[in-house]
Amino acid sequence: MFFKLFRVLLLTTFFNTGLFALSGTGGVPLGGMGTGYVVFDGQKIRVSGTMPPAGANHALSNAAETQISSSGFSIFAGGTAKTQVKATTEDAKCPVQRADFGAIGNVKFTLNAFGPYWPGEGDVKYQLATSPLAMFDVTAENTGTAAVDVAVAMAFDNGGKVETGNKAISYSSKYLAVDCDGASATFSAGGTGSFSTDGTLSNSDGNSVAAKCSVGAGSKVHFKFVLAWYASYDSEGYYYENFYTNAKQAAEFGIQHFDSVRVGITKLVDRTMASNFPEWYKDRLLNNTYPLIHNSVCAKDGRTAFWEGCYGIIGTIDQGQHAAVFYSFNWPQVQWQELQYWGRQQKSSGQVHHDFNQGQLSFTANSTANNRHLKAWDDKTHADYWWFSNTDTWADLNCMFIFKAYELMLATGDIEQLKENYTYLKKAMDRLVSQCGSDGIPLKSHSTYDRCNGAADATGSNCSLTPEYNGGLTVATFRAFAEIAKVCGETATATTFTDHATKAQQAFKAKYGNSNDFGVNASVPNSGRFPEGHIAGYSWANYLCLEPIMDESFITKTCEKMRSKQKTGGVRANGEWIFYCVDHYGGSEIAINRPDDALFIHQQDYDYYYKQVPNQVLWQSLQESSGNRGHDSYMTAPTVWHSYFQFCGYMIDNANNRLWIRPRIPTEMKGKITSALLLNPKAMGTLDYDENGDAASGLKQTMTVKYDAPVTIKEIMLKNNTGTTTPFVLVAGSPNPTIKAEGVAPEQNIRVTLAAPIQIGPEGVKIDVYDKPVAAWKIENRSTIQPLALQSFRLVTGAPVHYSVDVAGEVTIELLTLNGAKIGTIMQENLSAGNHTFQWNGKTLDGKVVGSTLAILRLTSESSAVSKTVFAGK
Repeated sequence: MFFKLFRVLLLTTFFNTGLFALSGTGGVPLGGMGTGYVVFDGQKIRVSGTMPPAGANHALSNAAETQISSSGFSIFAGGTAKTQVKATTEDAKCPVQRADFGAIGNVKFTLNAFGPYWPGEGDVKYQLATSPLAMFDVTAENTGTAAVDVAVAMAFDNGGKVETGNKAISYSSKYLAVDCDGASATFSAGGTGSFSTDGTLSNSDGNSVAAKCSVGAGSKVHFKFVLAWYASYDSEGYYYENFYTNAKQAAEFGIQHFDSVRVGITKLVDRTMASNFPEWYKDRLLNNTYPLIHNSVCAKDGRTAFWEGCYGIIGTIDQGQHAAVFYSFNWPQVQWQELQYWGRQQKSSGQVHHDFNQGQLSFTANSTANNRHLKAWDDKTHADYWWFSNTDTWADLNCMFIFKAYELMLATGDIEQLKENYTYLKKAMDRLVSQCGSDGIPLKSHSTYDRCNGAADATGSNCSLTPEYNGGLTVATFRAFAEIAKVCGETATATTFTDHATKAQQAFKAKYGNSNDFGVNASVPNSGRFPEGHIAGYSWANYLCLEPIMDESFITKTCEKMRSKQKTGGVRANGEWIFYCVDHYGGSEIAINRPDDALFIHQQDYDYYYKQVPNQVLWQSLQESSGNRGHDSYMTAPTVWHSYFQFCGYMIDNANNRLWIRPRIPTEMKGKITSALLLNPKAMGTLDYDENGDAASGLKQTMTVKYDAPVTIKEIMLKNNTGTTTPFVLVAGSPNPTIKAEGVAPEQNIRVTLAAPIQIGPEGVKIDVYDKPVAAWKIENRSTIQPLALQSFRLVTGAPVHYSVDVAGEVTIELLTLNGAKIGTIMQENLSAGNHTFQWNGKTLDGKVVGSTLAILRLTSESSAVSKTVFAGK
């Protein structure tokens, strides 16, 4: 097949471009969730197939992904052009693809390509994330001493029709648009025309769009391209059909929010890479997010799920919830939608289903409707996947349902949505209690670790039981649900499930605490599976910042046994379910303060993909001996973000205004974490942390936490490395906190309850931990954190426009028509946080005079955007 050959050529072309760069990955998939995707590999654009398993374009085989031979970029500067330019270097940092197109004279050209992902909460961000868009930002930077005329063109497929205004070309189901933030920009579209001599296209039908402007000395300009597509998938449809009726509307929405998306997603990537964690590990964090794009399924009526990848199953909550961390802390509405879907399909017994589509072994061109389509919202009785069609005995499915809700509670603090789903959650918990019976833990339950003699029979009697995995998960689940019940005002229920957790923990210890086999053999002898499921509950509890489910001797002894087994071989020593191993076993090693052992298994997995099969970096499977069968990207890959949260010891609880900072730092980082990204859908943050201390003063830890916008905190949980039960903590701007040492090794904590809530914003808060009392800092007056706001209700020529900025960085003010079409940009500068004014001259930056009109004034900072309807004119 053509693409198989093409993929081999890519591997040959890029294998030597650098270990942390593209290295044969073939390019980042670019597209919204559940929409399909395109790929730009530095030379040409490839397009995904057309037969989705549900509301997403997943290729059924390699042949279903095709190269557009006429696509690519052309650049022009000062009378010289390079057409169909090839990247000199590239870097895959999913969800961003970067390329360096080199220079013409003193003008350098670089590309950031990305899907429509602007991290954070909000309807606009969710609409963008589910839009059928690929965005390409080519930055032209003039390092010379004189202004230069610069143009950039992007070509797609042949047969495009030039749109009015020469800023787009259209196809029957695709649309390519261009914009530019340079002063007095001009636009052209169609055929090649005279681009090679003056940077202008023919303005007749063709395959390209271009923008041209003057770039001043020492300045840079962004050339913005948006490729949109539109298709209907029979009765199921795509979620984006709720917003658009054609590709043009989608493209226009993308152009409208282009700058916000560019700033938001490149900030996520750049800040992930800015810390002092190992380069390969940061690379892994980003590139393991690929299921966001090509495993997501978003149907028109809001049903949302993820395709398992290696098998033709949509849903798979036991696997999928391991990946949810990246979605919950960036685009949480995706997970709220999925949570509701699981709840509405819940069986009358309270049992949660395994999947949404009665999945078969694989998707094929002849797949049945049952296999390729999602089940209806309220289909409670459908069979589950082919191997285990009746999952009534699976306790772990109920556990993962609760973990999803608890993670969303922490990430969003959205108590209203939590209460809307509370009935489903309580039914799942009652089902889990019944599965425990009098044993305290579910000793007679199956789970994701099933091993059957052939496909399971009606009751699973021919399949192994997995009480070790289910038992540990159940303890953590009882504790998580007790917290959910508290937040929902169900105090008595919270007490009941706290008691259940205590009983379950005792039963788990009694059953396995003295077992010589626990942590040595998997649930099925000689199955080849690594027994990391035995301690999965411990890792989950640590990630979710719940009380440990195992005491020190129990977990330490178990990890020692597993460590010995794991280090006897290469990557295969991690077991068949590699993502589970790095999460369950690796997470437990981090929790007991052995981060180096966790980093070791992450690097084994990283080295396998980047050194042995780089063409699978963005299409990871389960490392089966047969290799990656037709781009079977596995859904669980974003679980690596669990380890990042655990290394940083970080969690944010926006429901209770709590912050955890309890780092476990790999040796090579020398006791420090610098410029580490903190995910939070309210506002991204940064952590700087040092535990090297100072013996003379008794200082044990010092840290600064910042968020891009104010985040309210009432309680802070720190690790207790002071060696005393009476630690002393200073929190800048918060005198006289209540300090309490609690917990036991290996998870000893310091609970700091503030006398009054504080807001942590861009200026940050400094926290110091001592082993003895010290004098408090002098509390200096700090400027009030400014909101992002427009004070002006009229936009009058010659009059000042008053506004405030929440975070330092690039700030843009634009005028839009009432239906959202852009009139123009009227201000764009790099500003400090605080109050500002500017005097409007009645024109856009490109010189267009704005007549008297009712319009939308939009202010965009590097963290968010606000809009206000104003009267503009003289």
